[in-house]
Amino acid sequence: MSLPVPVTGVVGACLRDARERRMVLPKQAADALDIGLPALLALEEGTSLISPAALETLTGLYRSPDDAALRLLLVRHFGRDGAVVRDREPGHARRFAACADSAHLIRWQSTVILPGPLQTPHYARAVGERPVPRTGAPRATSGSAVYLVDERVIQRGGESARLMARQLDHLQHLLDSGTDIRIAPGTRPLPQPAGHLVELHLPGGPLWARPGPGHVDYFGTSGFAAAITASLDTTDTAYTRDALKRAAHAHHALAAEPGDKQQATTGARPCP
Repeated sequence: MSLPVPVTGVVGACLRDARERRMVLPKQAADALDIGLPALLALEEGTSLISPAALETLTGLYRSPDDAALRLLLVRHFGRDGAVVRDREPGHARRFAACADSAHLIRWQSTVILPGPLQTPHYARAVGERPVPRTGAPRATSGSAVYLVDERVIQRGGESARLMARQLDHLQHLLDSGTDIRIAPGTRPLPQPAGHLVELHLPGGPLWARPGPGHVDYFGTSGFAAAITASLDTTDTAYTRDALKRAAHAHHALAAEPGDKQQATTGARPCP
C-alpha cells in the first residue's frame, strides 16, 4: 500500500515537535507504543504511517492539543497517495510551524504579502496574521530557508507608510544578518497564483504547503519546484539590496508627509 503523502510527513512532524517540546525521550515514546526506536523515528520522519491507536497513545503522552485534527487527516486521506490535504482545523498554523521546524530546507515564494517569518508584529496585524505561540521547551531550528518575494510586495504602501517603512528596515536588517532574502524583479513576476507557496524538505521527503486564510493546503507533489528554482536563478543579492533600499526610501518619504496616510505605488493594502 502506498503511503498517503503528505499526510505522513505532516503528522510525523507534529508528533516530533510535540515530543521535543514536552522533553520526552524517543525511547520513552517508543516504549509507550511497545515498538523499537527505529520504528518510532520512521513515524516521525513520515516514512511510516501511524495507526489511529498509536496516534492516540502518543498525543496523550505529549498532552498534545492536536489529537483530533491529526486523526482527521489520517481518516480523510488514508491511502490517497499524492492527494491535496486541507488542514482547516483549529491549530493549523501551529501544525504548519511544526512542519517548518522539522524541515532541513525551506523555500518560501510569495506574490502578495511577506512570508510570516519576515514580518514585523505590526505588519502581521495589518495583514491579519498572528505569530504562532510556541510553548514548552525551546527547539533549535536546524533548517536553512530561502525567501523569494515578488518586488511588487515591497512596493505596496498600505494604509500606513510608516508601518511599511519599518517593515522594510527590518528586512534590510535581516538581510544584513544573513537571512537569505531574494527580491524577484517586478518585470519578471513569480510564476504562481497569488499567495504563498512553501517547499518543505522534511526527513521523509519534500512536500509543498500553501497557507491561506483559515487553512493550510499540503501537496505531496508540485510542479512549482522547478519554477522556484528558475526564479531563484534570476535573482541576486545586489538587486535585492537595491530594491529594498529604493522601497524603504519611498515609504520613509511618504511617512514624513502630513497625516501618514499616503499610499505608495499601487495604493493597495499589504494583504491579499
